Amino acid sequence: MTSTPIVSSIGATVQGVNGSVAGLDRGLANLVSLGCTHAELSANALHITIAGRDNTGRVNEIAEVCARHELGYTLHAPIAINFMEEMHGDLHQMVMRSNISFAAKVGVSVIVIHPGRVHPQADRASRQRLLQVERDQVLRAADEAGRHGIRIGMENLNPNASMMAGTSWSYALDPRALAEQIDAIDHPAVCGTLDFAHGWLAASRLGIDYISAVREFAPFVGHLHVTDNCGMPITYVDATELEHVSYGMGDLHMPIGWGTVPYDELLNDLPIRPDTRATLEVKGFYGEDLSRSIAAARGIAERLNGRALAA
Repeated sequence: MTSTPIVSSIGATVQGVNGSVAGLDRGLANLVSLGCTHAELSANALHITIAGRDNTGRVNEIAEVCARHELGYTLHAPIAINFMEEMHGDLHQMVMRSNISFAAKVGVSVIVIHPGRVHPQADRASRQRLLQVERDQVLRAADEAGRHGIRIGMENLNPNASMMAGTSWSYALDPRALAEQIDAIDHPAVCGTLDFAHGWLAASRLGIDYISAVREFAPFVGHLHVTDNCGMPITYVDATELEHVSYGMGDLHMPIGWGTVPYDELLNDLPIRPDTRATLEVKGFYGEDLSRSIAAARGIAERLNGRALAA
């Protein structure tokens, strides 16, 4: 009997789409040529939803393109989905359901969402109540996703510009708190998405032990985002995106090995769930290095799968 591998697929985000179906076709072909076995689609780049409703014509075009390539698919839902933000709660749910509908048509296995964000001045009682609101909203979406064999992957977050400016905050900066929320949701169609680089930045911001926090999150993880950064949140605000690379600040989405994420130490003991897909989130302006990062991701998969076999 052959056991299910821990990492069952290596893929990457699709570059060069920007709303273009032809660009999507070229991007998927490139990932096939590089040996990927899945692609992560971005809902924002595809225009699959308008005002919370399916953009049916565009969805059909994209489904035809995806079917032409021998790839599995995952989907990153709009980052703006925030189930702890009540003013637009119905609209968040509509957008989520539209993403689930698209995912079912294309054959997506995991939809990645960002957990809830709140204002830093929200008191403890408000935060606890909003965590329950999020649980209820995620359960509604998970029931629908589960009917199609799709999982919702809640991603650990990084301290982005709004968090560094003090205008928003999220419990999901700490992977251990996200593990508690997923445990409380307790739905077979909900898992964690571990973004190694987000965790590295958040550990610096929160002053927590990165290795132990990620390992506590790992048993809930069913999807991976693999990239690199230097573990320094953005504090130099006058720099452009590319200039932040020179200063080593922010969620840089660099090729593996360019930054300081301690993959070697992490991979010694990382009990993530079997049949997890690992997605490279390397930005387009590093495109020429994508093949080397894919090779590095295969090495990560081999270490995780080898550890499981040894165990």
